[in-house]
Amino acid sequence: FGQGLCNYGAAISLFTATLHASSRVFHRLFNNIMHCPSEFFDTTPKGRILDRCSSDVNCLDLVMPLNIRMVMSTAFQVLATIVVISLSTPIFLAVIVPIAFLYYF
Repeated sequence: FGQGLCNYGAAISLFTATLHASSRVFHRLFNNIMHCPSEFFDTTPKGRILDRCSSDVNCLDLVMPLNIRMVMSTAFQVLATIVVISLSTPIFLAVIVPIAFLYYF
């Protein structure tokens, strides 16, 4: 039950963050295109502008959420593994803390 609630919360927060990021990028992109000089539209084909806009939005809508979900899942798996090892072998904490400190710095 708890795992299901955590998965639901993670999915909702990922959806909200992705929607916010996509909306923000779209508005900034649209604002920048509207402030371009008219010479830009004379020299740049419309297809190139549309392709660039659609590829950026596609990346935010499809690629980034999957990557963020994989990173978060892996991070929680590593954290859970460290907690289980620490509970079963407390001396592990005496070894892993200095190693983690040396690895970080």
